[in-house]
Amino acid sequence: MANSKIALQLSTREGFEVKVSEALHAGIPVIASRTGGIPLQVQHGKSGYLCEVGDNDRVAGYLYDLYTDDKLYEAVSNYARKNVSDEVGTVGNAAAWLYLAVMYSRGEKIKPHGQWINDLLRKETGQPYKEGEPKLPRGGLNVLG
Repeated sequence: MANSKIALQLSTREGFEVKVSEALHAGIPVIASRTGGIPLQVQHGKSGYLCEVGDNDRVAGYLYDLYTDDKLYEAVSNYARKNVSDEVGTVGNAAAWLYLAVMYSRGEKIKPHGQWINDLLRKETGQPYKEGEPKLPRGGLNVLG
């Protein structure tokens, strides 16, 4: 990943792909299929580009644009680096699991009622999201494809 200029994730079906988040954290623009949980991660036109499955012409066009337009590449790379949520990385995932373990050890039953575990964790620790802080979009998106 360290030597990559652009990342491609052209799955036909996908869940939530950690490689996409890792690329974004590194400031590597991502061109990906609009499938599964990938649209939760890539902000089209900002941190990378989303294409319909099998639209190879569109993928090629986005690759060309990013390779030939230095200003575009820098803008997308900088946005990707600064606007990916920490909840998608190893630390965020581990924190969510630790929160669940602590609640279980206290004998508390977790009833999220549609809330994300990460949001419950942040509330419990007195660290709610601040305005403009990167986080995954909540609600409304069918991540199962």
